[in-house]
Amino acid sequence: MDSSSRLLIFDLDGTVADTLEAIREAVNLTMRRFGWPERTYDEVRLAVGNGARKIVERSMPKDCTSDPALIDRALAEYDALYGQTYLHTDRCYPGIPETVAELKKRGFRLAMLSNKQDPYVQSLAAQLFPTGTFDLVRGQTDKPKKPDPTVPLEFTTALHLQPSRCVMIGDSSVDIQTGKNAGMLTVGCSWGFRPRSSLEEAGADYIVDRPEELLTLPFVSSD
Repeated sequence: MDSSSRLLIFDLDGTVADTLEAIREAVNLTMRRFGWPERTYDEVRLAVGNGARKIVERSMPKDCTSDPALIDRALAEYDALYGQTYLHTDRCYPGIPETVAELKKRGFRLAMLSNKQDPYVQSLAAQLFPTGTFDLVRGQTDKPKKPDPTVPLEFTTALHLQPSRCVMIGDSSVDIQTGKNAGMLTVGCSWGFRPRSSLEEAGADYIVDRPEELLTLPFVSSD
């Protein structure tokens, strides 16, 4: 089979770009609005991966997280503030643009899937990559978020591909679980927001330490 029959699905946060400072900026603006302690880079790093609500809930003081209405209010504030900060992420990790461009040149189908709110994912993809780089880009909508396989499998249906010919690429166990739930190969990226050990424990089929290593993996070099 040629490369056009294989889909590579990239996570965004911690895989394609270090979006953490823009997220942290919005988190800490939210914390200030409510009079709560601000969060460090590492605290926010550990909060991401399961969507905006979890970022906010994990950043709030623990004694406030038993009140769903308060979480809702904080989330609404965060959403509005992140709408002002998210485009502060204006570059990819070193090596990502060249690697993605080479994969595109080789004929691979490319997609981006994030648990970040969909409008922000669409805008960031447009800011970070040339038009037409990705066949599909999707963030969090009313569909189940990762690690649920619903959206990745919708990608395969839309592109008329078998899940076994698709690869989920990400920096967290959530991404690895997503790929496994969808019957796809999985690649863990050790440069992101989670330690390499978490990718190993999640059972990633491959782990890469630099973006360029994606080009040397068997499913890339043999297609």
